[in-house]
Amino acid sequence: MKKITSIFFIIFCIFCFWKVGESNYEKQKEIKKNIVNHPEFLPTKTYALSTSFGFKNQKADYYWLQTIQYIGGNAVSSEYKKYLFEMIDLITELNPYFSQPYITGELLLPSYNPRYEDLTEQEQENLKLQAKDIGLKGLKNFCDLEKIDLIGKEDNLEKLFSEKKYQNPCKEAEIVYNLAFIYYFYLKDYKNAVKYYKVASVTKGSPAGAKNLISILEGKGGNREKAFLMFLNMADYTGKNDEICTEFSKTLKNFGNDIFSRKVALNGKVLSFLDSERKKYFSENNNGFEASNCSNFINKSIRELNIYFLDEANKKYFSENKKFALSPEELLTAGFIDYIPTDYQKNNDYGIIYFYNSEINGFDYKMG
Repeated sequence: MKKITSIFFIIFCIFCFWKVGESNYEKQKEIKKNIVNHPEFLPTKTYALSTSFGFKNQKADYYWLQTIQYIGGNAVSSEYKKYLFEMIDLITELNPYFSQPYITGELLLPSYNPRYEDLTEQEQENLKLQAKDIGLKGLKNFCDLEKIDLIGKEDNLEKLFSEKKYQNPCKEAEIVYNLAFIYYFYLKDYKNAVKYYKVASVTKGSPAGAKNLISILEGKGGNREKAFLMFLNMADYTGKNDEICTEFSKTLKNFGNDIFSRKVALNGKVLSFLDSERKKYFSENNNGFEASNCSNFINKSIRELNIYFLDEANKKYFSENKKFALSPEELLTAGFIDYIPTDYQKNNDYGIIYFYNSEINGFDYKMG
């Protein structure tokens, strides 16, 4: 009996060891499955170039295939971002004229989804800067940098869009358009965003919306005067056969000269008059809302005057109260304005409203 009991005990121990072993094996498989296979031993750019032996493009293709597998294998957790910049930098060193790695880096590096990623703010910021560096490297290899500097200095959009010397500075539109978006959306650098949206707007293959963003971002960058004039340039450019629109544009330029150059104070009476005239000539039924229509740019130029009016009043409000008013209603109640300007996209209780935006330290607009 004692012998049988010992046998059962041994069998029981063997079974327990087997279950523990099986459990450990399954756990090891799970761990192995979740381990990210990072390319820890990437060669330096110098070494990769010196050992390519005339096959740089082929070597770039090889590393690009590795990059695609690296991204695909770690897509859910976005662990691929750890070495993505180094891999793209290496590939584009071997083949500087391979456009897809630049575009991929610009799109994937700066994006962030907190549901799947766990990155500190500093890590997120570093990835945004890496995306910018990839874009700038792409510009160096796909664009005429002297022409880009020329474009950056041109504020007359009518000349920019029509004169041959500014056209097609880049061979790859998506690289420069993505770079402009990185500066605008991720880095909040409106000055450089404007510069590269200008470049994108005259590069064949870019989205048409790049032209509109130039003037909008000048305003968000704090230069309401330049944004106002740029919208009028766009009105002149698109309304060459629209006599009413071009005449209205001339009138607004005269107002702008008084306000911005001669420093004549803008008041509610002037804005009210402009709003009534705008409605008279550019109603919704008269195509005043179409993105590429002359009257749309007239409407947007008046919006810039409205916001300039609020910003100027808010500076005086701040000097007295040591804080900014957050709405036009606050300015009106405190007696710093005599009129609340209405946006052309405001209809009764729905549409665009003006509000103080602490990110740009000035009034802005949003749907409300």
